[in-house]
Amino acid sequence: MANQKGEGLGDRFVSLIESGPPPGAQQVALVPGAEVPVLSLDLPPGLRGQSREQVARRQLLDRAGLDANAEMRPIHAPKMGDAWSKVMIVDSGQLEGWKTAAGANCRALLPDYLALPTAAGLWTIARKGDTVMARLGPDDGFTAPVEVARAMLDLHLKETDNVPKAIWLQHPDVIGLVALAEEHGVAVVEDAEALKALDLPDPKVLGHGELAFDLRRDPQLARARMRKRVLPWRWPVLLGLFAIGLWAATQMVETRRLQNMTAALNAQTADLVRAHFVPSGPLLDIRIQVSQTLAERRLAATGWQSQVTALDLFATASGVLTQTGATTQTALAGADQELALSVTVADFAAVDALAAALRGAGLRVNVVESRVTEGASNVRADLRLTPPEPAEGAKQ
Repeated sequence: MANQKGEGLGDRFVSLIESGPPPGAQQVALVPGAEVPVLSLDLPPGLRGQSREQVARRQLLDRAGLDANAEMRPIHAPKMGDAWSKVMIVDSGQLEGWKTAAGANCRALLPDYLALPTAAGLWTIARKGDTVMARLGPDDGFTAPVEVARAMLDLHLKETDNVPKAIWLQHPDVIGLVALAEEHGVAVVEDAEALKALDLPDPKVLGHGELAFDLRRDPQLARARMRKRVLPWRWPVLLGLFAIGLWAATQMVETRRLQNMTAALNAQTADLVRAHFVPSGPLLDIRIQVSQTLAERRLAATGWQSQVTALDLFATASGVLTQTGATTQTALAGADQELALSVTVADFAAVDALAAALRGAGLRVNVVESRVTEGASNVRADLRLTPPEPAEGAKQ
């Protein structure tokens, strides 16, 4: 094989035809498109990645009689990488020869028809020697002898679901393409300026992701290399995951053991409170309820009035204030074992509930005043607390 500039394709393309220097780093190596046909497949839309490739290969083996030495390369329109339905087919032996001729420094190795400019709704036809190159949109094309090209274009126009708006003929009409296009109602233009009148986007060369279809790239080989890199890490990762799972199981067992111990302690505490402090009624807050009971018993045991101080009254009332959610503003010790409290609560009903709760704790309560402070939404209440009345036995 040799290298020469692609005929009519510019300096950035090199056609691998005769002996010569390999393509440069900024050049694309072109191979005969007739040796790299594009075939359409009927693939399920839900398949992705390697599974899609495997189904595509089975279809090629069953329907097209794909040779065992043939390689498959997906080709697709931009942003359709997961839903491709067309593949380029190339002989593996011939591909190795092209890779050797192209060298490792060129930008890509592509079939020659992918070097033609194209756009959505536009087919581009060019002639190179005795062959015709056809670019049938971003994801299709072919190269064929002149006498075969017209029949192939006729077949594509009959079978395609997306008939082009125009065909750009870059060389003289040697295959009767104008007449063929008229049969199918497709316009034929001979220069880029005429495309603007048809409201078509500007045709681009290598502007539709063609470099991603580099024939040197084998998706299956790339995945095999990735698996080879990942394989040495498999056992350490599995052991790490096993260790994490074992640690998590141990933590779950320990957490459950602590939960069972806590439940047992709570049940034991509730039994003791029932036996010694709160024989009936619900156990809402054991700490406050036990504190209230102890305060009541202390008052009863000290012989009542002469021994009760304002501090004792506040100790008894504090548990009730905490339980009811009242906020203490001031607490002043008055004469004759009296405690003056100023508290804020949510509303007037909460004042009555607080007074009832304090009386339930054994205190005498006098609601001096309750009012709504200007600019506030809560209620402020002034209370006077005094020790409970002594029992009849104590008075005697």
